[in-house]
Amino acid sequence: MADLFFHPGRFEKKREVVTKPSDKSKIKSSHEDSRKVKAKKAVAGLKEKSDKRIEYEVFEDVDHTTVKKPPPLGKDHVPQIAIIIDDIGYDKKIALTLCDLNSNITFSVLPFSPFGKVISEKLHAKGSELMLHLPMEPVEYPDINPGPGAILSGMSPDILIDQLKRNIRDIPYIVGVNNHMGSKLTSHSDQMNQIFSILRKENLFFVDSMTAPKSQCKASARLLKLKFAQRDVFLDNSQNTAYITGQFRKLIDQAKKHGSAIGIGHPYKATLQTLSKELPKLKNKVKIVRVSTLTVIPE
Repeated sequence: MADLFFHPGRFEKKREVVTKPSDKSKIKSSHEDSRKVKAKKAVAGLKEKSDKRIEYEVFEDVDHTTVKKPPPLGKDHVPQIAIIIDDIGYDKKIALTLCDLNSNITFSVLPFSPFGKVISEKLHAKGSELMLHLPMEPVEYPDINPGPGAILSGMSPDILIDQLKRNIRDIPYIVGVNNHMGSKLTSHSDQMNQIFSILRKENLFFVDSMTAPKSQCKASARLLKLKFAQRDVFLDNSQNTAYITGQFRKLIDQAKKHGSAIGIGHPYKATLQTLSKELPKLKNKVKIVRVSTLTVIPE
């Protein structure tokens, strides 16, 4: 069973489990033999919050020995990073505050979330790039539920496509999609082909959040000629500014080594504090770009 959750060279052994109630943070580490994670969080908020908790799963960072990236474009090439903030839809103010840090931060919004539409409208008005944070079945389902709009492996093609289209319609102004959970579904090529066929028709790209060691997303994107990218670093598995700073620097190192890198974070207060401090240091050294600019049709 352990092999299903850990693939040497692609994912680190350590998995972080994060619980973020609205009034208190608790951080735990999980070393379960099966590498399962049952994480529950409510998005960190400053004022306007929903009491609903979000469950999510996390695998550690991609090793570039197994994920081919384009080389830097010559000596004068400036390394590029893209930052995606997931789980948008439960806190209005922190999303807008994160947006004010840099206009190229991309926000991924959960369908049917309490404030998803309102936040999307406000972020779009500020010029932000928006994605759909598509709930997908994890290996731990039904113990771990991806939430409203989830795409499940037991769905017929018609039901799957209908649910996907409703999710896409729920969040305005999206230009791409990434997966929320999905360690089971992203390992199923038939269903990823169905999903990607719709995304291609809708002119949407896909970013694999890399929650499965045997993800079929890249192969499906290649088959269907869909613009695609993969997450490189999770920034905030631990809601601790020192940890997040270390992960952010790892993202920078990946970009310097490979030309570009994609980091995924969440609307936590610690993430906001860290990015507020670290982003200004990048001026003229590393360029922050929208994640859409790093998507390509896989070869």
